[in-house]
Amino acid sequence: MNAMASVGRPNLVGETGARKRLVLLIEDEQTQRMVLRAVLERAGFAVEEAADGLEGLNAFDRVRPDIVLMDVRMPVMDGFAACAALRRRPGGNRVPILMLTILNDIESINRAYEAGATDFVTKPVAWPVLGHRLRYMLRASEAFEVLARSESELMRRIAERTAERNAANAELAAANSELEAFTYSVSHDLRAPLRVVHGFADMLKSQSAALQSRERELLGRIVSQTQRMSSMIDDLLRFSRVSRGSGLALEQVDLAALVARTLKILCADYPLAAIHVSPLPGARCDSGLMQQVYENLIGNALKYSAKKTAPEIEIGMESRDGEDIFYVRDNGAGFDMAQAQTLFGVFRRFHSESEYPGNGIGLAIVKRIVERHRGRLWAQSAPEAGAAFYFTLGDAA
Repeated sequence: MNAMASVGRPNLVGETGARKRLVLLIEDEQTQRMVLRAVLERAGFAVEEAADGLEGLNAFDRVRPDIVLMDVRMPVMDGFAACAALRRRPGGNRVPILMLTILNDIESINRAYEAGATDFVTKPVAWPVLGHRLRYMLRASEAFEVLARSESELMRRIAERTAERNAANAELAAANSELEAFTYSVSHDLRAPLRVVHGFADMLKSQSAALQSRERELLGRIVSQTQRMSSMIDDLLRFSRVSRGSGLALEQVDLAALVARTLKILCADYPLAAIHVSPLPGARCDSGLMQQVYENLIGNALKYSAKKTAPEIEIGMESRDGEDIFYVRDNGAGFDMAQAQTLFGVFRRFHSESEYPGNGIGLAIVKRIVERHRGRLWAQSAPEAGAAFYFTLGDAA
């Protein structure tokens, strides 16, 4: 027989809303049950009673209580066994369980927690303590339910996003596969007839003695245009490779040495150009792709400033707000900034090919490479006042 709880003025607040919180009271001693029931009902709780552990399990399945108040020492099935069994029932893992016990030794406390008790109170019961425990446990249970719903919603959203990402990846893989097929077609199927046209036109042109001047002129145009078409195909393939390339081969790159190599390749055709290279730092980037960036930017600067009496090129880096900004400037033909939005498109040109040769794809390649480095690319210019191109290397660097 358990000791009777100390009865005083209860300090326990139940739910004041439309639905009272239901307490499942499992206690074998009838007088103790009567006292606890009276205290709980005065505090605003609804109470369901059970006289032992087995009866308590059946009552739990029937009424689905908000909280369980359970004695430890009971016949048939004690509180430890009943608590463990309740936790294994559907929904039993989320209901707070407060155990009442006259046992206050470490072994009994450990057994209570191992069985699944949320907390315990020793007898004789101090009503203010019991009130605080019940209120705290109900608030904790509500918070757990909210957290569980949030976690479930988060997992649902993650699953949706994962499915969307997998679908997008599948579409991207299919698009890349189609692009591979297109690239093969361009590289092989389109080149073959182009080579035939160029070959026959070149053969006819070589028979110049039997041709009129107008015929030789027309054949020359055919040869020139097939060469131009072949060059455009090469540029398209280069742009395709840059756009669909695999991951960046990031490494620490000596940009000063890279620019020096680029200038050695390009400057032979522009002996009059005065080139000023400011100190350049090392940067973490893809060396091969960065070589293409500088080849295009420096090549354009040399080309569009070549008609100036004293062409000048500036290459360097400046820091703004803690960000490294790389630049290539020239004093060449420049362009109207009103057209800047189309500057980085494929085959976009602001000058005729007769003025400045090229297919207008170099800046599109530069833009794609910079974007793959998570950087930015922009330009400043005015007609006949030169152009300046700036880029950053972003987080990838």
